[in-house]
Amino acid sequence: MLEMGVTFDIAQLVADNEIVAMTKHCRRGIPVSDATLMTDEIATVGPGGEFLSAKGTLAGMRSQSDARIIDRQVREAGGEAGSPAFYETARKEAKRILAEHQVPPLPKEVSEEVRSIIAKAEREAGVAPPTT
Repeated sequence: MLEMGVTFDIAQLVADNEIVAMTKHCRRGIPVSDATLMTDEIATVGPGGEFLSAKGTLAGMRSQSDARIIDRQVREAGGEAGSPAFYETARKEAKRILAEHQVPPLPKEVSEEVRSIIAKAEREAGVAPPTT
């Protein structure tokens, strides 16, 4: 929310959604088991070995992050590679969502109830449109 809710930024909403999703994931905790600790791979690779190319490493890393718009590269590496800033990526994602998302229509009875609630609120606030 920007400026007490007076200003709205759709890219900021997408960015906030990404951060909230990451926070929810962290709050669920990290599963600890032989599989997630990769004890078999550690035994196979051994001390001083390289684990990044081990079969389960990438799968394990991906299960701990579902980030869609955050660039995980080191800042200097990302900048050199020309990766867009977080806000720019969020803005592009917001544009994509607006262009592609299809909202299913509300059932007729729900739509009528919403209109009834709005009409009542308008009457109570004295801003109801004139009836003809």
